[in-house]
Amino acid sequence: MADGIFLVGTDRGVGKTIVGVALVAILREMGVDVTMMTPIATGGSVESAVELLREIGIEEDRRLISPLAFETAAAPYVASQIEKKEVDLDRVMSAYEELRGAGRFVVVEGMGAMVPITRRLTTIDLLKDFELPSMIVARTGRGTLNHCLLTLRVMQAMGETPLGFILNGFGQYGDGFAESLNPDALVELAEPVPLLATLEWRPHFHSNLGKFIKSVREQDALVEVLNRLTRK
Repeated sequence: MADGIFLVGTDRGVGKTIVGVALVAILREMGVDVTMMTPIATGGSVESAVELLREIGIEEDRRLISPLAFETAAAPYVASQIEKKEVDLDRVMSAYEELRGAGRFVVVEGMGAMVPITRRLTTIDLLKDFELPSMIVARTGRGTLNHCLLTLRVMQAMGETPLGFILNGFGQYGDGFAESLNPDALVELAEPVPLLATLEWRPHFHSNLGKFIKSVREQDALVEVLNRLTRK
């Protein structure tokens, strides 16, 4: 059984938070003792995760959900420079180990693969510290193939191959032509890394969380991977 899963984004706003919460909900339905954390949050981004987790019945210690937070809406390295605040990765790993120490599977909401955490470290380095399997969460419209393949190639170059892609937000950008072609093209271009899920856009996702979770639950390839990761 894996200790958790690490979500890597291709950009801001691709839906890592709501996808992560949906994975937590589905894993709970499967009988897994599971929680979620956002190791490094910027610009108040952890609030959404806290609220959504509460909606599915999870009340977690905020210092564990988000052990390192910056008010500035910028990459952690930039935010730390502005706020004169240390990027304390020991605190991040300590929070993760405390969650894991309770025997829980942890869904980790990461950032973009090359987001600078410090002058020398990126999200991929953080992924290596966590030693978890990963998935890439991406949007669906024009530019998706570029974002997905760039993320995949740089991860592979640094010794990390994700379990697959989750394309989130079909219908959000009004670009049906590109959206209709991107999934099949990604499957071909990213082989053998599979496409695990294609998820439709849900406006006002807080009020549609149940419907979103249902749509994720219907993604057979993704659910099979979750089953495999949590099989004892």
